Amino acid sequence: MGRPHKERRVEQLPPVTHYKPAGVPLRNLEEVTLTIEEMEAIRLADIEQLDQAAAAERMEVSRPTFHRIVNTAHQKIAAALWQGHAVRVDGGNFRIARRCQTSLRHFTCQTCGHKWTLPHGTGQRCHALTCPACQASTVSRDEE
Repeated sequence: MGRPHKERRVEQLPPVTHYKPAGVPLRNLEEVTLTIEEMEAIRLADIEQLDQAAAAERMEVSRPTFHRIVNTAHQKIAAALWQGHAVRVDGGNFRIARRCQTSLRHFTCQTCGHKWTLPHGTGQRCHALTCPACQASTVSRDEE
């Protein structure tokens, strides 16, 4: 018998828990289940575009564990899209951690005007950032 999984740190719950192909009732679809920590890994890796070391640190897991979590999530999402299944976000082994708002840095893209935040301590400097919306490198830090 293996040891129990350590709870993964999740900063926020996903705003939506079901995704499905248009025009097909949910009851007629097979479902693929993503855990809450898999959705958090997707958010950190693909939306916040953190490298694996920074994302693993935010989830309080090792880099190899983060890699396994995000790869499993990518495989499930790809299979659901390709095979026309519904995706349900539910379950997992996690705890919700609230971040203090004072630990966030605010950025604005000078090209498209997109605004976003990053926590302190991710190892990303403002001059090395690119906009998550348009990929421009004209990023400035806002004081908020």
